[in-house]
Amino acid sequence: MARQRVRQRATIGVLGKAITRRARSRCELCEARDDLRLFELDPFPAEPDEGRVLLLCGRCRDWLENERIEPVEAHFLSGAVWSELAVVRLAAGRMLLAGDDGEDVWIADALEACNIDPATRELRAEAQG
Repeated sequence: MARQRVRQRATIGVLGKAITRRARSRCELCEARDDLRLFELDPFPAEPDEGRVLLLCGRCRDWLENERIEPVEAHFLSGAVWSELAVVRLAAGRMLLAGDDGEDVWIADALEACNIDPATRELRAEAQG
């Protein structure tokens, strides 16, 4: 079942400087330096929130928007799932879900590491110990 494409909000621009600084002017998933733009993960909160916005390159934006990846090119996601930032882990997890056809073992391993719920497409709550 295809999900409806969600349009990005112009209001996320208010977070531009903070997100660019956080990302060190690199794609927060693959570390590319070209064609960088802010990208907000749905569902959108009432006000733009740094916890839902990333700085992404054109390829990563395209993959998230279209819910497809090229597994051969996407191995960088194995590292992104270990990010300290929940928004990066969430974006990586959503991309991995899009590419999980059961044939690439590395995708299953990375999905397990990021702890994303396939039904809600959100991160599961971390166990408190």
